[in-house]
Amino acid sequence: MKLIIALVLVVIGVAGGGALGMMLKPDAKPEMAAEGGGDAMGDETKTMAKADMAPKKEMEPDEDPTEDPAAYVTIARQMIVPVVSGGETQALMLFEIALDVPEEHREVVLEREPRLRDAFLRELFELSYTGAFLETYTSDRVMEDLRQKLLAAARVHVGDRVTDILILDALRQEL
Repeated sequence: MKLIIALVLVVIGVAGGGALGMMLKPDAKPEMAAEGGGDAMGDETKTMAKADMAPKKEMEPDEDPTEDPAAYVTIARQMIVPVVSGGETQALMLFEIALDVPEEHREVVLEREPRLRDAFLRELFELSYTGAFLETYTSDRVMEDLRQKLLAAARVHVGDRVTDILILDALRQEL
């Protein structure tokens, strides 16, 4: 008798839990519920909604999808550079930088990180003292000049293994 009662309680518990789970399940398509049903949406709109949900990957026309993926090596600490005007420090610039290299050269970049930090800081100080960070440091011209100078400095120490420089953060702290 105890066995039958235990089995009945288990069946009731499983059925109740399943029903409760179905009731609390979030609506799979909230935009369809808001519009008054699934059939109200046209085929073209459904196709566009599916396309928007699909993961997007931008690929260059000449890019081979079978190539080894790139590794992004982030320089360990932020680079802090003073912004000097008239012989006085006006602000501090903080940069977080990463290098785009093929996966097989990741270790080489990590081994040479101290030299890369030194080279990057030299370039950042030079740009700072020439006034690049005084006004609109986020302008396309300044950022492109910054990337090109950092890429050239990286290639001195790591060679053509570095394909691009990524500026992850560029912040200005007024003093």
